[in-house]
Amino acid sequence: MKGIDVSNHNGSINFGQVKDSGIEAVYIKATEGTTFKDRCLEVNYSNAHCEGLKTGFYHFLVGTSEPETQANSFYNAIKDKANDLIPMLDVESNFDGLMDFVLRFIAKFKEISNMQIGIYTYTSFTDNLDDRIAGYPLWEANYNNNPWKLNSNFFANRVGHQYSETGCVNGIDTDCDMNEFNDGIINKTNGYVRTNYLPIGYRGDGSFAGVDMEYVQEYFEDIRIYANSNEKGIWVETQNLPMSKCLELKDTLGCWFYEIK
Repeated sequence: MKGIDVSNHNGSINFGQVKDSGIEAVYIKATEGTTFKDRCLEVNYSNAHCEGLKTGFYHFLVGTSEPETQANSFYNAIKDKANDLIPMLDVESNFDGLMDFVLRFIAKFKEISNMQIGIYTYTSFTDNLDDRIAGYPLWEANYNNNPWKLNSNFFANRVGHQYSETGCVNGIDTDCDMNEFNDGIINKTNGYVRTNYLPIGYRGDGSFAGVDMEYVQEYFEDIRIYANSNEKGIWVETQNLPMSKCLELKDTLGCWFYEIK
């Protein structure tokens, strides 16, 4: 997919002309740190979404405020919008404890949103990161003007290549960041819920070694569930569900909830 990323630095944008120029995906700057919200976030989102462009958002990570508060700020800015594209964490500013901040931001954002998140960074900046985030989708800035012809690194899932910061797109009066994306940036609208290991005994009272599956099923009502086990115990996974239902189940299950996949 052809894509761009924009912020207040791009000024007023005619997204109708942007779409007519062949752009399909738009990443919009949402927040930076804890207190900064991009002044063009709302209008950029409203106009891009109105034109039917796939929209997504990114947060610029800084080292001057707690990563958990940054994650909350980012989520609050985008939670009521159509996240067609997976949210992105923009990591391009180095400071002491950077990787700790990245990991803490990701953990908090996933906890409060249950959305997948990706990493945006420059090729040259990856030396400041490590393979603890190797499995996260990577949107890589490398201005070689040759989409996808990039050297390998520890990231295992490259989903985007920003190949120019001086692109020209109809509807935008300034230079524009130009990108090629693959389907890995699409935010999933469906998923399934996996539980923690389930309590043993009658209604979880520990009275015997097995799990009372009739009791477990009460929490899922008419949702089909599938039992799995290993040497540590038994857990269940649901059928494929709309993400809204997955989030309802998270609240219903409480301490039984493990993850949405």
